[in-house]
Amino acid sequence: MFSDIIREVISQKDSISLELKLVDELLSDALGCGYLESEQLSALVKKGKKLRATLFFQFFNKFSGKQQEAVIGKNIWTAALIEAIHFASIVHDDIIDDSPLRRGNLPFHKSFGHKFGILFGDYIFANASKRFLNLYRDNRLVQNLFLRECSSTILGAIREQELTISSDIAECLRVASLKTSPFFKLSCFLGTYLSSLDFEKAITYATFGTCFGVLYQLQNDLDCYKFENYFESEDYMQNNTTLPIMILYQYLNFNAFAEASGHQENYNRTKELMFSKQFTKILQNITKKYQGIVASNLS
Repeated sequence: MFSDIIREVISQKDSISLELKLVDELLSDALGCGYLESEQLSALVKKGKKLRATLFFQFFNKFSGKQQEAVIGKNIWTAALIEAIHFASIVHDDIIDDSPLRRGNLPFHKSFGHKFGILFGDYIFANASKRFLNLYRDNRLVQNLFLRECSSTILGAIREQELTISSDIAECLRVASLKTSPFFKLSCFLGTYLSSLDFEKAITYATFGTCFGVLYQLQNDLDCYKFENYFESEDYMQNNTTLPIMILYQYLNFNAFAEASGHQENYNRTKELMFSKQFTKILQNITKKYQGIVASNLS
């Protein structure tokens, strides 16, 4: 439903391919450890969409006029460290969900164990945060914004565990804005602010980042129900409470996890309702504000 918006952002990668290549080259150093010698882990990192880095460079170039030039030095490190922080959150998310796969590969904890995965994610988060703060040691504004977004994404992950199918829809959207949006928001803000030094303009594009993050999370939630067999859907197997599941329960009076007719039949009915015109209309109405802000800033 929101895939066109996401594809439009991804399409910007072609114009900043050199910058993203430099980010890839720095990622091993940004993660701050030798574990990228593992082929499996290296593939995990390199397969990432790097949307946060893409948004950073997209807005930096938009206001600096450097549409075709590689943005080097500090800006490359900024994007690499943000991607490193995101990777740490992925390691922890996979452990929380006990995910069997990540981008077609075994997630870190499946290869090296849950305990080591927790410590590894903690190390990346702490190391990348220290380096980011040192990179902007002369800019308290950027430091404080970075720390705020780090706190926000952790709080969002905590609040997500408290959601039930009866929770308020607005709270679910707030949780998505806390957990998924922070580093989209920070990337958009920094790309704009560091190139234009226009704080008000940067705030506008930070709002774009927040809304984009919410829609990105919702698209991921929907994509978990596009598989043919129920056991292929991690969200279904783990009974994860997501906004689509809440809408089914609160608006269409259907509990996706009731298992009244067996897993496959219940999953099929979930899919049928989730991609129906009625469901789509409800979701479009709920997310109208977010879509409007994103669309107006992509045009």
